Amino acid sequence: MSPFLIFILVMLLGVLPLSYFVYWYKYRGTIIYKTAFAILITNFLVAIASFGIGHFGIKYIYWYIPIGYLALLIGNMIFKKYVQKPLKETTGSLKKLVKGDLNVQIEEKYKISNDETGQMNNALDEMIINLKDTAEFARQIGEGNLEHEIELLSESDHLRIALTEMKEKLREADKIQEEKRIEEEKRSWANEGLAKLNEILRKQNDVEELSYQIISFLVNYINANQGGIFIKNNDDPQNITLDLKSFYAFNRRKYIKKSFELGEGLVGNCAIEKKKNHLTEIPDNYIRITSGLGGSNPRSLILIPMKLEEEVLGVIEIASFNKYKDYQIDFLEQASLSIASSLNMAETNKRTSELLERTQQQAEEMAAQEEEMRQNMEELQATQEESSRRAEDFEQQIIELQKTNEKLEGQLERAKTKIKTSEKK
Repeated sequence: MSPFLIFILVMLLGVLPLSYFVYWYKYRGTIIYKTAFAILITNFLVAIASFGIGHFGIKYIYWYIPIGYLALLIGNMIFKKYVQKPLKETTGSLKKLVKGDLNVQIEEKYKISNDETGQMNNALDEMIINLKDTAEFARQIGEGNLEHEIELLSESDHLRIALTEMKEKLREADKIQEEKRIEEEKRSWANEGLAKLNEILRKQNDVEELSYQIISFLVNYINANQGGIFIKNNDDPQNITLDLKSFYAFNRRKYIKKSFELGEGLVGNCAIEKKKNHLTEIPDNYIRITSGLGGSNPRSLILIPMKLEEEVLGVIEIASFNKYKDYQIDFLEQASLSIASSLNMAETNKRTSELLERTQQQAEEMAAQEEEMRQNMEELQATQEESSRRAEDFEQQIIELQKTNEKLEGQLERAKTKIKTSEKK
């Protein structure tokens, strides 16, 4: 057998399998194994060419060139297919990722290998999936969906940790913003209510009608069910009472007479203590919210004193099936100040009007009395003048009578003289 053929058989059946086995055993599952395989094939062809030239003579060296190029070509093809192309695919994907493009698809054939390129492509594919999830999480957060969750990949997942912290901060900021919005709505609600109430207070001067307008507005504005206004009655200083001035329930005016002394019942105690009383456990048989369909105990009862410079002018009592919110109670306390001032002004105006009316009546009576006195004076003056005239006439008559008497006395004296003369003769 030819030594050249023997060499080829030794290389094919001995050296090549043994080298392949050594590379496979030592570098299997790595990129070095694929690179070494390409080099092994190339070296095998170069070795055959070198042995052939040495066996057949130097004159056949020209065969070394095509065989060498063929060996390089085969080695390059093997290297390109198993090493360069997967690395190129990985590099291309990485370049797209560097530009922020997550629409990267790595072919499955580049992920099935167990060597470094396959592991790299699988890791890269997993990274793309994770980045897409992270991007979706960021998008959801950007759209305001703060309930969207994402799982941390590890304790060192800085990106997702940062995004999660950002979400929590946004949630906290959103919570604060929502609280501010709610507080602003509450303030707007209270300010609007006070503006409407002040409009009512400006239009009415009658205490009873003003009381009804106030309590009907308050009951409806805070979505309560019924209420009443008790106003302090100081007519009898020894027995000061709180009289129910107006009562409103189920959009209707109720005419009920009720009165409490200071310190009597919840209304009287509220006036004495000068502070609000909010009850969520109503005493039995204290109050019932009634309508045409029946009645039931309220769940909440609020009593607000109407104070003017620490003086209680009355008490507002409102009952509801719903529990009062803090901002509703604050609104009622603010409203009570304006109501107390307006009721005091209305009461003052009423008393001033009554006093003015009484003064006018007294002035009219005095004017009538003055007219009567003037007429009496005129009559008296006329009487005096008549009396004076009669006195003058009487004096004249007296004078005339005196003159007549003197004449008579003269005549009598002359007659006596004549008689005496006659008697002497």
